[in-house]
Amino acid sequence: MFPLRRTVLLPTFLVLGLAILGWSAPAAAQAPPFQRTVEGEWIAPRWMGDVAFLSTNALTGGVAAGVLRRMEGGRFRDGFAAGTLGGATAYLGRRVAAEEFDGAGLVGRQISGVGASMVRNAGEGRPLLDHLIFPVGPLRLHVDRGQEEGIRVHPRVSAHDLAWTVGFVLSSDTEFDLSSSLSAGAPVFRAPQRQFRGPDGGVADGISIAGVVGLADVPQERLRTVFPHERVHVLQYDFGSIVWGDPVERRILERHRWGREASRWVAPSVVFPAARGGFYRLLGVEHRNQPAEIEAKFLDRGRR
Repeated sequence: MFPLRRTVLLPTFLVLGLAILGWSAPAAAQAPPFQRTVEGEWIAPRWMGDVAFLSTNALTGGVAAGVLRRMEGGRFRDGFAAGTLGGATAYLGRRVAAEEFDGAGLVGRQISGVGASMVRNAGEGRPLLDHLIFPVGPLRLHVDRGQEEGIRVHPRVSAHDLAWTVGFVLSSDTEFDLSSSLSAGAPVFRAPQRQFRGPDGGVADGISIAGVVGLADVPQERLRTVFPHERVHVLQYDFGSIVWGDPVERRILERHRWGREASRWVAPSVVFPAARGGFYRLLGVEHRNQPAEIEAKFLDRGRR
């Protein structure tokens, strides 16, 4: 049974929602009910989008925790009730990551990591803040707070993130951007003389693969939208890998003795992106119509 009761969950959820709405009120006050962009897409005012995405992420976190809890032999509703708060917290992290202050990506990524950890803890029947996962670059710092000997920190490497980081480092037409990386909390590479190929096959001003960001040579004004957009994608990847991918990968690896030892230090982080890509290809959903892309577009445009 979770120590977080429904009587505590509901007001906490409402306070979180009101805080986000209050944060977005000035931008929303000047926006008409709906706007149509140059690209022909319809976008909602800030407050409406925040309510929609906050609710959707809360629901996603609740379902994820409920399914994990059921797989562990518990009750779906126990995981769902607590998981909603983790999902809402993860959205708050993305909201912060899309802002313009220095370090927004790093701060938002840690908030989102706490949200993903809360969902995992709810699904595994532990107190919500018992085990926290903080993604920093290709590393994931696992912080155990429920140990009798005190707080313990254990690093794990995301193999997927590390592989793409090395790939960008070895590429002859990309340059590591230290200041942007520190601000994003993830490796960022500039491509002064090239453009990237997007998931839909077209030219892209920026890409995010695993927890790595690539930025093409675009004007600074354009970069104000592109960079936050890609930072949000990094956090979305973190959430899916921590909540969905890592538990599956651990179950597979821990069937073997060598796998149990390897999983203490390495997280493959390939199951979630592979499953997500396969799922959307199976359904025939275009990249621009996928929920993660819609959310990232809303967050990067909402700052204007």
